[in-house]
Amino acid sequence: MEERRPDGDQQPFVTVATPAVGPLPVAGPPLRRWPPPSLAVPAFRWYWIAQWPTLLGTWMQVVALGFLVFDLTHSTAAVAAVAAADGVPAVFLSLAGGLLADRLPRRRILLVTQSVLGISSGVLAVLALTGHAGFWSIVAVAVVYGSADSVDLPTRQAMVADLVKRDLIVNAVALSSTAMSATRIIGPSLAGLLIATAGPGACFAVLSLAYIAPLAVLLTVIPDVPPLPRAAGATAVGELFEGVRTVRRDPLVRGIVIVCAALAFFGVSYMPYLPVLARTQLHGGAAVLGLLYSIGGIGGVVGGIVIATVGDTSRRRQLLTVGGAVYAVSLFIVAHSAALPITMVALVGISFSFLAMNTSMTTLLQTDADPALRGRLLGIYAMLFAGLQPLGTVMYAGAGHVFGLFNAIGIGAIVVGVVAVAVAATPGFRARFLPAATPQSRATSGAD
Repeated sequence: MEERRPDGDQQPFVTVATPAVGPLPVAGPPLRRWPPPSLAVPAFRWYWIAQWPTLLGTWMQVVALGFLVFDLTHSTAAVAAVAAADGVPAVFLSLAGGLLADRLPRRRILLVTQSVLGISSGVLAVLALTGHAGFWSIVAVAVVYGSADSVDLPTRQAMVADLVKRDLIVNAVALSSTAMSATRIIGPSLAGLLIATAGPGACFAVLSLAYIAPLAVLLTVIPDVPPLPRAAGATAVGELFEGVRTVRRDPLVRGIVIVCAALAFFGVSYMPYLPVLARTQLHGGAAVLGLLYSIGGIGGVVGGIVIATVGDTSRRRQLLTVGGAVYAVSLFIVAHSAALPITMVALVGISFSFLAMNTSMTTLLQTDADPALRGRLLGIYAMLFAGLQPLGTVMYAGAGHVFGLFNAIGIGAIVVGVVAVAVAATPGFRARFLPAATPQSRATSGAD
């Protein structure tokens, strides 16, 4: 079925009525154009541009929130409690948020969630600027913000497939990751300057106002795409757990969940120990630590630009395999290097390969899994990161008493690489990428 896109693109595209699942046809060389072709789609272009101010403001709020809480309480435990209040809702609400993204028009969900996010930041700004901010009021706002974000994230990710054609999803996801990485470099520095001149409340105000941009785009540019039809007699609880059942029966989704779990638990959970690394292995202070944090953002920007330029949807399995191997080697080097230049290069490798793996997995969930479950599967993906990353950090603290902290992280790096390469090599996973695969062969692989 062909249809004209609401953004004016006259090329055929896969509609919500006829979703494509399985291997893409081999149709010539991969995309190698600049500017990235997904930006030629007006709806996605404006959607992507509108992300920049909110991402920048989000990084500023992260810095300002920690500063404000510590300034009020002089307690690192209080800082951790506020971070938990913001992050814990994702463990419990991401799957439900994904279900909403499958059952309701995603544009309308985002109008609600991003309004709540903007208002929450505005409340923080008023509390801080008027001197009425207190620990419990901040915790309450953090819970509201984290809850809205738990619905917002899987919905935003799922909506990419509503805006661009299937073969542009890798390009679009990589561009979104590039925006996140670039603002990660700039945002904390701007927050420091603004806190010094106007206080942390100004950072919250910036983020609150920044949400005007995506709300304006959602109201004026983004079309409503109706959700796919629901199964007859489906209940909310049954639909909620359908995504979980899909993990068990679909080898592709199961493989992605396994890799995601390994990456969250053994991979990215090293990050809270960067201050320890800077002090004990690199013998540096705050300046060295700042370099370690910022270099990760640079690696993400480079990776995003490269993948957006040369990557296409047909390479999504290779991105996972190569990304997993590079991530493992890079993290192993970080865990054992005592030289700052080597560590910085390895951190670039970590950021680059993480972006490749994340792009691969989120793209696979949008192009190769059941489109009717897209939001729920992305919700599971977000839930795994939210829940397993802090558990992995705790695990490394315990394992450090047995093996040494950075020896344990080195072992975890090997686990990530082995899991990613092994999963990508399994027959059920590989079968989904064979150009000559038939619907019958895909059904057979799904029964493994």
